[in-house]
Amino acid sequence: MQDLLLQAALIAVYAVGVGTISSMVGIGGGIFNTPLLMIIFLLSAQVAPATSLVAAFFLAIASSIAYWRQNPNPIIPRAGLFLAVTTTPGSMIGVALRTLIESDYTLRLIFGISLMPVAIKMLFAVRREKGDIASELASYNISNLPNKRLAISLLGGFIGGVSAGLLGIGGGAIIVPVLSILMGLPMHAAAATSMLTMVFTAGAGSAMNLFSGYIDPYYAISLSVGMLVGAQVGSKLACKVNSVQLKRAFGIILVFPLVKMMKLGQIWLDPSGTNVLVSTIGDIIIWLIIVIPIGLFRLYQLQKTSRVIVAKEEPCDLPSPE
Repeated sequence: MQDLLLQAALIAVYAVGVGTISSMVGIGGGIFNTPLLMIIFLLSAQVAPATSLVAAFFLAIASSIAYWRQNPNPIIPRAGLFLAVTTTPGSMIGVALRTLIESDYTLRLIFGISLMPVAIKMLFAVRREKGDIASELASYNISNLPNKRLAISLLGGFIGGVSAGLLGIGGGAIIVPVLSILMGLPMHAAAATSMLTMVFTAGAGSAMNLFSGYIDPYYAISLSVGMLVGAQVGSKLACKVNSVQLKRAFGIILVFPLVKMMKLGQIWLDPSGTNVLVSTIGDIIIWLIIVIPIGLFRLYQLQKTSRVIVAKEEPCDLPSPE
């Protein structure tokens, strides 16, 4: 009993960190929680996403409440509820699709291949200029968006909902870009509004998972407790902490569990699956092969940007008066 309580406490502490960063950037945390449940605690590819989605649901509720209490309130309800129209049925369809896939490894491949671009995109996160949040929120009006853009946004929301139900990720990785790029919300408002949408998305998917019997209550409760705490911290730090650097750091870390979950190192160096050390070394090598070139490219970009800034700041050589 003591061992179970200790394990639950450790999972909750881990989830506090995940909940903090997830609340800040508007994602559900499943991109971190699902690999943990599959790799460390050996949950199946059916149970892990379903359990992770429960934690995303509680994170969304706590974050939405915390953001709503801020002044100014960064949540734009009309935009969040508008997207929920398609994310909610999309989540239920995603759950149904996952239950139709019997092969555990097939689901692992789907998860890894789908989320690897998300992890790599986090490595390329860029800082955006901050404007006056209050005036940006006051001037935003969803009615000003053309119908074509609204229709594309609904389609994007549906895809985000399907990914939420299928992969247990909450859908924020897709919903936030839809809100910020297609619907024109300021980034802070997009992250906050994504949490409101996620309440319906993760709630619908979790209800279906509960009905199907795929949720592990022990891990779901442990993760949810930590996510509830992390949501409070993340919503307060969203405008104070350098979320760009956090996203880059998490992107670097996240690539490894995705490689591990797809068993790429084992397929490469240990096809028989008899030597865990050898397969882990293979995973590390593949991880470095992915991360190092991206890191070098990012370093080149930073140096190039720095040279441009320095060149702009240097005074022009003026001819001396005669």
